[in-house]
Amino acid sequence: MAEENEKKEQVIIPEKLPARTDFVRWYNRVIELAEIVDRRYDVKGTFVWMPYGLKLMKNIVKKWDRLFQENGIEETYFPLFVPLKYAQKNDKWFEGFKKNLYAAVPFISEQGEEKLIIRPTGEPAMYPIFRLWIRDGRLPIKIYQTVSSFRLEGRTTHTMIRDREITFWYEIHTAHKTKEEAYEEMQRHIKINEHIWKNILNIPPIAVEKPKYELFPGAESAVEFYIILPDGRLLENGSVNNLGQAYAKKFDLSYVDKDGNKHYCWQVCTGNGARYLVAAIALHGDERGLVVPPSIAPIQAIIIPIYTKHEKEAIEAHASEIKEMLLKRGINACVDNRALTAGEKFYIWDIKGVPIRIEIGRKELASKEYAVFRRDEKKRYSVKQNELASFIKKVLQKEMPDYLYKKVEQFYKEKIKYFTSTEEALRWIKKGGVAKVHWCESEACYEELVSLEKAIEPSGSLLYERSKGKCIICGKETERLTLVGRGY
Repeated sequence: MAEENEKKEQVIIPEKLPARTDFVRWYNRVIELAEIVDRRYDVKGTFVWMPYGLKLMKNIVKKWDRLFQENGIEETYFPLFVPLKYAQKNDKWFEGFKKNLYAAVPFISEQGEEKLIIRPTGEPAMYPIFRLWIRDGRLPIKIYQTVSSFRLEGRTTHTMIRDREITFWYEIHTAHKTKEEAYEEMQRHIKINEHIWKNILNIPPIAVEKPKYELFPGAESAVEFYIILPDGRLLENGSVNNLGQAYAKKFDLSYVDKDGNKHYCWQVCTGNGARYLVAAIALHGDERGLVVPPSIAPIQAIIIPIYTKHEKEAIEAHASEIKEMLLKRGINACVDNRALTAGEKFYIWDIKGVPIRIEIGRKELASKEYAVFRRDEKKRYSVKQNELASFIKKVLQKEMPDYLYKKVEQFYKEKIKYFTSTEEALRWIKKGGVAKVHWCESEACYEELVSLEKAIEPSGSLLYERSKGKCIICGKETERLTLVGRGY
């Protein structure tokens, strides 16, 4: 390899990251070093999106925009301010949520002004307008918005995990004439989420059905998605909710049939946001930093020119030629021409998790054969120029997504163990594992599992896995299984 650049802009001192099992420290450090966010904004539970992190998040948003709109779900936008009277329409929801609400108070207040809150979630802003749209003859309604929502979380906040401003939060809300239509829509939303998990984030989805007593008041059913973090904690990561007619009755979302009979609508709502990015950071990252799934990477291939003073012009020109060739083949490539050493550049782009690194020095310029580094495997390959684009496309489109998916799949297999004894399950959870157990889904057994130790809870019944067994608490025969672990 040729000698490294002579002139330098700055000195980059490599930093050893905390172990990923010390997840909070590792996560906070890596999102800072990778320039995903700046956490120093002086309001608790908020942060600043940095340019690289914003591009990464917006790439995920572009993916869900396309998926939603392909499924007939249209984008819209509702105001940030919500009349308090709308939030109070669903009294059970309001009583459970009011401690988390922010009020919108004018700096100079006048008597008689209507009380407003800042959007905590979509329902109280959307459903009064749904009522008007339905009366205008618009059914079904299938819309979404990607916005910030605001909730007064408790003392402990975690960037993008538990925030007071929940940024890039999408909410799909639909309204239908029949229960059957709503059920079909719910299944569609589940499939959309599974596609995001598998094909965009390259993570095996863990989907669970929530028990009735854990649903929104009056809801029919709900499916939630979970991930297991490197420290063994379970993190809820998106939900699909069949709301039934509960909100429709509170907001009078009704239509009149051809015989003049009034019927309430059936509704579905689905939501998630930046926690998708949290999942990709947490599950694909390693001791060097991020490992970004290719389909959401702002830069898919970074080209590092390595030269002495006299070679600079020729090698940088060749690096630019390679970049243009890759761009024409649909690969988002970039050249790092900064006056840093090759080692410093390797360190920076490893932290940022760019999928492919191409090294071009004197040797490569002469031989037209390049050292191509895969960030996921941490291996170099020697690739000829006429094979470079096809090699990289194959890695980005197939090999790397498969590698990342299987790596997480193996991690889950190591973390999840089946138990028939609460004592043994608890010992495994304390070691940073997740217990899989049979349960009868009763509220009494749920509470018993929750009471095993602080912060431990069952996730819900696994959506796609059943087997015969006995409830770990009461001994009742059951086919349902749940994951039990520490939550965030």
